Amino acid sequence: MLSSVSALKAGRRAFFAGVARGMASDSTAAKGSTRHISPSTYSALEARLNITFSNPAIMEQVCTHRSFEQGRLASNDRMQWVGKRVLNLYVGEFLAAKFPNMTVEMLQDMQHANFGLASLAEVAKHFGMLPAMRWESAVKEAPHVGQTKVLGKSVQALVGAIYQDQGAAAAKKFVAQHLLTRAVDVEAVVQMKNPKLLLAALTRQKGMQMPIARLMKETGRFTSSPVFIVGMFSGVKMIGMGYGSSLKMGEQRAVKDALIKYYAKEVKDFKLASLTGDEEQVSFFEQPLL
Repeated sequence: MLSSVSALKAGRRAFFAGVARGMASDSTAAKGSTRHISPSTYSALEARLNITFSNPAIMEQVCTHRSFEQGRLASNDRMQWVGKRVLNLYVGEFLAAKFPNMTVEMLQDMQHANFGLASLAEVAKHFGMLPAMRWESAVKEAPHVGQTKVLGKSVQALVGAIYQDQGAAAAKKFVAQHLLTRAVDVEAVVQMKNPKLLLAALTRQKGMQMPIARLMKETGRFTSSPVFIVGMFSGVKMIGMGYGSSLKMGEQRAVKDALIKYYAKEVKDFKLASLTGDEEQVSFFEQPLL
């Protein structure tokens, strides 16, 4: 009996020792093997993103967080500070042009949801930046803590580095090609309080007729699972549609559908002021001067 208990305890010790070794291995992977990263890793990253910095050390600095080596090495802090503001300008300009009906609050929520640090961290993984990152978690027992923030800031630093090393035009091009082409989730961020009051106020503001809800179709009214389809009309124009297990639910969804269709309306063909024109080609002289 005693020998069985001893064998069980030995087995448990071996199991937990294996778990500890696995966690240590995960820790190294989470930090991207920060102690020994080959220079070819950074050159491959440049090639993958079609970037050629004037100095090979720039990409290494982009991928170096201030937590690495307790901040003794050059980090991406200043690049990230610049890149954050460059991104805010280009992304904000893009969203304002693409969704002209959105309120400022909605645009801010949209920018945060689709271009915040969590979203940019996924972009960094897509770029292949994780194996090149040099950083250290503040929680030694949990090496992944802080990884999302570090990766998100690395993309901001990358934009800042391009802006500083190659100029505004190159930074605009990079943001337009790699970030502004990503699909954005509109409905997830268009949250509305008091949607009925908002729709009534919106139609008044736009000089439209007061919204009227109409039952379009129904099935199973006297069963345990009825379905009501409700249309929301302004005059003869249907501006929204919703369904539900009750008329009230169908009306509510039709109201929200009408609001989302209005605020999420996209302009397909537009030009951004910062992405068009050439300053050197603009002149206010009526005739060219010799």
